[in-house]
Amino acid sequence: MRSFVFYIFIIVTCLFYFTSYATQETWGELGPPSVGAPVNMGTEEHPYYGRKTPDNARELAESMKSKIGGDLEAGVTDKIRIGFLVRSRLSDREKEALAAAQSDLDAILREPDRYSMEDAYKIGDRLNERLGGNSTYRRGSGSFDYPIQTYEEAVKAQEQNLARYEEKAASGQLLPGAARYFCDYLALPAGIFPVFLSAFLLLRDRSSGMSELIDSRRVSAWAYVGSKWIALGSMLSAIYLLLAVLGAWKTVDVLGLSGQTGKAVLLFLGYTAWWLLPTLWVSVSFGLFGSMLLRRGILPVAIQIVWWYVSLLPLMGSYGLYRLLIRFNSPDDYDLFREWADEIAVNRGFYAVLSVLLTAAAAWLWERNRSRASSRSGFGRARFGRRSGAAARTAP
Repeated sequence: MRSFVFYIFIIVTCLFYFTSYATQETWGELGPPSVGAPVNMGTEEHPYYGRKTPDNARELAESMKSKIGGDLEAGVTDKIRIGFLVRSRLSDREKEALAAAQSDLDAILREPDRYSMEDAYKIGDRLNERLGGNSTYRRGSGSFDYPIQTYEEAVKAQEQNLARYEEKAASGQLLPGAARYFCDYLALPAGIFPVFLSAFLLLRDRSSGMSELIDSRRVSAWAYVGSKWIALGSMLSAIYLLLAVLGAWKTVDVLGLSGQTGKAVLLFLGYTAWWLLPTLWVSVSFGLFGSMLLRRGILPVAIQIVWWYVSLLPLMGSYGLYRLLIRFNSPDDYDLFREWADEIAVNRGFYAVLSVLLTAAAAWLWERNRSRASSRSGFGRARFGRRSGAAARTAP
């Protein structure tokens, strides 16, 4: 608590909460959709009433086929490279993959009643894989939404959105969706700021001259390093758990879900513990381990920044073990979340275990460094003693 960086962490985390989650935009996404008269945001010649998510296999296949046709005509497609969306020229093999996907979609369009949206999504999954992954054909990317161009379509879209919201409310998915949205935003500082605290925690003892005093005490490496890991991890976790309680109360209040505060608090705390805290704890342990391995605090910080950066995208999907933090970026799409839940659980379990292993490794390295320092100190004293004895014997 004497660290200035600790209070910067609190300030930044609270800023993420108040500027990313607790905003009017968030309440608009979580609350019921608008049912007012649709507004034309385009021109009279080219009306535009927003965008619509496909509701059935035919609409999804039409949207996907239109996107594929545009990419084939332009000869390029969008891909995510090192966190950025870039235009990539299509190779002959990729053009063949797009054309094959178009043919598969034609089969759905000829008999749409025989196919489900999952069948269309699987075509996009295969295409994304053949494009090398991380393309805009990835499921959940939102690239299959299509523009609403008539007033009648806009009214129908409003009715469908309201029906989906009522269905979501009836199935109890409002608060879990809000909790996932909360965790998505608050995961960003959890994946980067803790390492600034932990990377210098053990090295500070050496720079302050406390190492000799610590080395002279009978304290185990795990007790010493582990207690610092638990103390720092607990202090940082408390910030997130308090914000989770605040977020749950505010969400219930804004959405008018009277009588559901207790349920919301439990959901927000549960998602925070499962979704956020493994990221935070492994960030703490990586700082401890990296500082002992590399003997410099700034090096694990630099590595963590790169690790955090490559974990930011995609915003939905791809939860491999390289992902330091989990992004879902939607309070809806429960079916997609349920499909990825096992992969997310494996990722979170892996990082929970990794945080313990990294801390144990940091303790082992700390003990090795202490033993080496003691050996050098003992050797120095022995050599000094031998020289003193020789000098006494030769003295007249």
